[in-house]
Amino acid sequence: MRCRASGGGSAGGGVEHARGAGVGEIGQVQVDPGSRVRLVEAKADEHRLALARGKMQAFIWAPPRQFYVDTPSAVAVDLGCAYTLEVGEDGQGLLSVVAGWVAFEWQGRESFVPAMAMCVTRPRLGPGTPYFSDASEEFQNALAIFDVAESGSDARSNALQTTLAKSRKRDALTLWHLLARTDGDDRLRVYSRLARPADDQAQPDVGIAARRTEIPADCVAHGSGCGRDAIAGGFFEPAVV
Repeated sequence: MRCRASGGGSAGGGVEHARGAGVGEIGQVQVDPGSRVRLVEAKADEHRLALARGKMQAFIWAPPRQFYVDTPSAVAVDLGCAYTLEVGEDGQGLLSVVAGWVAFEWQGRESFVPAMAMCVTRPRLGPGTPYFSDASEEFQNALAIFDVAESGSDARSNALQTTLAKSRKRDALTLWHLLARTDGDDRLRVYSRLARPADDQAQPDVGIAARRTEIPADCVAHGSGCGRDAIAGGFFEPAVV
């Protein structure tokens, strides 16, 4: 079926089943039957849908930040990619990226999700910490607990410890995001895991750790925006095993 908006295609119209539908000249979107989707905006430089429930796939070849999908707890921002987005009855969403990158945003909280990675978003909490789909079950379970546990709680601290212990070099993506979601000793633990091999027990110097991971040195002190800055700068070779 073609994707069409009720009410003459105006913003806010409802979108019906959209198998193989074109999104202007910027890409293709497929919406599974039974999904609740509506067209929010359709302009030359911005196409926006809202997925309230169900599943959709998008393949976008436009420049970054021209295609958006609102969900109950986050906005998926296309950065040139192909991805699947699901939203359950409870409003929880799951983003799975096939190619390129997607930014998941909510009230100043950002997760950057590359190809072969996933990210959960939850009502009232926003996007969680992204992870690669081949991460171990223990790693994924611990990360899920970390994302929902109360800040400063034993549950959160223990979950972080397990996440770090089960991380691989490939999981540096997750650890980068954790820098901005931890503070104090917990942030230093994350930085330590990024900056040294598992068998090196020496306490890392902040400046040395930053140079070894090629991540801006102020990230260890402030955290905010570290994942974005590191990704934007192409810093993807930390010494994690």
